[in-house]
Amino acid sequence: MILVGDIGGTNTTIAALEHANGHFTLSERVRFATASLSSVGEPLERFRDAHPHIWREISLACISAAGPIVGRTCRMTNVPFVIECDEVEAVTESAAFLINDFSAICYALPLLDTHDSIRTSQFAHPGGQESEPVGSVRAVVGAGTGLGTGFLTEDRGHFTAHPSEGGHSDFPAGSTLELEFKNFMASRYSIAPGIEQFLSGQGIANAFSFQVETQKLETDALVERILSLPVAERPGAIAEGARSHDGLAEIMRLFVTIYARYARNAALFFLPRAGLYIAGGIAAKNVEWFRGDNLFMRTFEENYNDRITPLLKTMPVTLIEDYDVSLYGAAHAAISLS
Repeated sequence: MILVGDIGGTNTTIAALEHANGHFTLSERVRFATASLSSVGEPLERFRDAHPHIWREISLACISAAGPIVGRTCRMTNVPFVIECDEVEAVTESAAFLINDFSAICYALPLLDTHDSIRTSQFAHPGGQESEPVGSVRAVVGAGTGLGTGFLTEDRGHFTAHPSEGGHSDFPAGSTLELEFKNFMASRYSIAPGIEQFLSGQGIANAFSFQVETQKLETDALVERILSLPVAERPGAIAEGARSHDGLAEIMRLFVTIYARYARNAALFFLPRAGLYIAGGIAAKNVEWFRGDNLFMRTFEENYNDRITPLLKTMPVTLIEDYDVSLYGAAHAAISLS
């Protein structure tokens, strides 16, 4: 039995998975609001108190967190939270590992073909090209509270996850509108912000503010209602309202276009011929904006160099629709690293 944790900027999930014959079965899980927690020990202790019979069977632990790992410590990126692996081991009284949240998703990728409980669906290329996975490199990008990126390599059955902080790389504006958006955001910082401020839940809220403040979005009753919400609640309301509001729909199309170009950049950096995976809650909850008119894949395939375009047209691109994927990945990481 493996205890795992997924500590994100918004939610924290603690779960137990049973490992037998190479297969992982999710047993129990408990979810918390990250902002309500005082330390990583608190949700672990609450899980222990809620499931004492499972707790007694724990033999390994792995915590994934949204931030860079230095030694056995993670200082999270979007919340003032410090996680110490020593604390995890003290509470669980077992060997523990601390990994980046997108390392956890990377470790889940080899499980997708063997675990039907992890829901995925492949994006169709506009030209109908076949996208068969080849090679040993896979990559994942995912927008949620923040923006994560990582890749996975395989060597004779041994998997190694490689995290990154690519979400804080520069935002390369690809149109006049995006350049205006970039300049708008730069005016709020002492230095131009990274792409996470454009491609994440924060990014959707920022695009809304940009459209309102530059008067590109007409202020009507729905826009006024969204303006009255706390900033953290705006992305969901914008995505919901976009189904019937043309101005909000343009914000979602802008978001998907930026997402597709970032995914393309990741594909060109890592050459993940075994598969590029789109994770994070935003894509899974708003599939219609990604599949509609093939906007995501049409943008993904665009390139100024006509010798690169054929490579992009055969790259397998898959949407991970399961929020629990990082829990499976953390369990797989615990086995792989122990």
